[in-house]
Amino acid sequence: MTSSEKLRDVEAAALEGEVLRLEHRIARAWQLFALVGIAGALAVALLVSRTMGVWCALVATAYLAWFTLYAVLLSRGRTRQPVRIAAVVVESTIPWTFLLAVVYAESATYALASWLPPMLFGGVMVAWCARLRPVAPLILGLVSAIGYPALYFVLLRQRIDPAMAALPIYQPTMQLTRGASLLVGGTLCAVVTHAVRLVFARAQRKMRAQDLFGKYRIGERVASGGMATVFRALYCPEGGFERAVAVKRIHPHLAVQSKFVASFRVEAELCARLVHPNIVQVLDFGRIDESYFLAMEYVHGLTLRALMQRARRASMELPPTLCAFIARELLAGLGYSHAGARDAAGMLLRVVHRDLSPANVLLSRHGEVKITDFGVAKALRDAAVSETRTIAGHLAYMAPEQAAAQPIDERCDLFAVGVIVWELLCGKPLFLRDGEGPTLLALMNYDVPPPSHERAGLDPEWDRFVARALARAVENRYTSADEMAADLNRMPDARVAGASEALARLVADLDDLPVPEEDAATDEVPTRVVG
Repeated sequence: MTSSEKLRDVEAAALEGEVLRLEHRIARAWQLFALVGIAGALAVALLVSRTMGVWCALVATAYLAWFTLYAVLLSRGRTRQPVRIAAVVVESTIPWTFLLAVVYAESATYALASWLPPMLFGGVMVAWCARLRPVAPLILGLVSAIGYPALYFVLLRQRIDPAMAALPIYQPTMQLTRGASLLVGGTLCAVVTHAVRLVFARAQRKMRAQDLFGKYRIGERVASGGMATVFRALYCPEGGFERAVAVKRIHPHLAVQSKFVASFRVEAELCARLVHPNIVQVLDFGRIDESYFLAMEYVHGLTLRALMQRARRASMELPPTLCAFIARELLAGLGYSHAGARDAAGMLLRVVHRDLSPANVLLSRHGEVKITDFGVAKALRDAAVSETRTIAGHLAYMAPEQAAAQPIDERCDLFAVGVIVWELLCGKPLFLRDGEGPTLLALMNYDVPPPSHERAGLDPEWDRFVARALARAVENRYTSADEMAADLNRMPDARVAGASEALARLVADLDDLPVPEEDAATDEVPTRVVG
């Protein structure tokens, strides 16, 4: 099922729920009118006519019982189509049932001059207008226009007091005129209801065409975390064009915390400086009402984590050339953030991601590899190292010095690339265990097996590359992303034509597969660890 079909289903379900709530309110209104009718009938019985009052009270009691039952059924969700059709039929009989009650309790002469049936007919019409169903008032008006004169000629005419029969109000022409007025009233209500529906429809289209969140029309949710939710959206500025974007919105309970909002703003300003083909571009930051948002480039495809999960589930080994291509693209993006990004004054920022993991790497259906979520990134600027007392990131991809809250530099990102490369080649997690403690122990102490020992036929050069990337001693690792990429390019199967196209095909094939329920659950330790 496509996202648009899901959206239509959700809208249909929401509309049905609103219809049921409206029906319940109308049933409650009729209950109230029935109670008022009983009280009024008893007053008539005491002051005007005992017989007529008793008859009207009995009829009002019967309708009260029906609408009470209907309201109970609506509140319990037991209103199938036959019940709702019965409710329509019962409601449409109200004016004429009271007319007959007055006829048999008093006289046809009195009933034809009474204001009660026309008033009740108007009430039924109002109820149908409130439902925004234009056909129903028209049908009721047509049936009444035929039924009322027929009732007059068949039953009421011969019951009129002969002394009063000559009066214009009791003449056949007057009853035909009344029937025509019922048809006109039903038609008028149908026209008004149709006009109201058109107004609502135009307003809905206008809302969808215009901004629902500033200049962004919010669509389905893409991802959600502890700090924010990411939605697919359409950028709809003046001029008529649209562009797919991703909108990251802070959770409401965090939006009221000034410290967190300031941190989010710093993230936006920092990420806006990272303009590179292998980094998800930040397009906008702002606040609408009390909601803060970050608008980013939308990447149609999968996260690297999702691709690895689905490949593992399908027992698929990723070609080394594809693994090398993904690693090379990651290093290109990191090389720019580490040694290319500059601030407004032209000063080097030296942005360290600190949270690089497969969940923060996006793969597009066009074969692109893009790093996202620089939410815990840090700009080192001129500092040789950065000292921090906060551990932030995916623990299974964290450099040992970062996990120990020791000074870090760009090489912590290169360690994460090494973990990702090992997992791409071997098709399984490296340090991830069940729980934070075992994962940390593995990160600090586990002897990393060479990839060629885990995968038959793999070039041993990968062992040397991964061993240096995953060296626990910082000084034994690659010193820069460019150096690491240069060493990667020297391996035999690192550069093969068509790797981007092969990745695009793989992403499209895996993205089109149905998502198993277990994919909805996170298979990692908590994304943020604070100590």
